[in-house]
Amino acid sequence: MTDEPAVSGVDHVELFVSDAEAAADWYERVLGVTRASAFAEWWETGQGPLMLSVDDTTKLALFERKTASRGGDVSPHRVAFGIDGDGFLSFLDDLDGLGLTDRHGDAVTRADAVDHGLSYSLYFTDPDGNWLELTTNDHDVVAADLA
Repeated sequence: MTDEPAVSGVDHVELFVSDAEAAADWYERVLGVTRASAFAEWWETGQGPLMLSVDDTTKLALFERKTASRGGDVSPHRVAFGIDGDGFLSFLDDLDGLGLTDRHGDAVTRADAVDHGLSYSLYFTDPDGNWLELTTNDHDVVAADLA
């Protein structure tokens, strides 16, 4: 083992999307992820991806790619977003208005929340078919509401 510092966390995850502007709007509407203003120049000058930020630390880098479409090659395997228990329940309450679908194109409903014993997750895709997950480790809060 070296004396080198450990990583501080995940800086960004790269996603292929067919239309970065539309994808950015979708991520903001559905998950509240906003454009990272510190990296706006990359996108505006065509020098890099459209960067979105969850918390100014963890970011999504949206790269336009014509083959980024439902059923085609997408990457990465899945991006999981964390949320507290109350936020997870609120998201479930808002599902009807979001029109989310799973990887097969079927509507995602409250009944699709998965109990992992220590956490709950909801799986869905963005309009380009990238696999997403909303997860909470506040298991007891969610279990009490869903019981």
